[in-house]
Amino acid sequence: MRGGTVQINWHDTKPVLTLDFHPHSGILATGGADFDIKLWLINVGDVQKKTPAASYQNSLAYHGSAVNVLRFSPSGMDGAKFPMRIPCIWC
Repeated sequence: MRGGTVQINWHDTKPVLTLDFHPHSGILATGGADFDIKLWLINVGDVQKKTPAASYQNSLAYHGSAVNVLRFSPSGMDGAKFPMRIPCIWC
């Protein structure tokens, strides 16, 4: 039997540096060295086979450098509800 490493190219062969799941919607956000945030919908899949599936939904592009950290709001609410003096975007 021969084995190998599975390679998933979610960010145009660039490394995925961070990820987070939305607490309520099943959306996975990934940030990478390609300067993009990509949003994925994770489906449970076939219960008998236990094979989840990820389907690409959208990109938040045009960042000036690699995306090292991203997090959803723990409550699932957007950042507009929080009065802050520094820019903060909750996906």
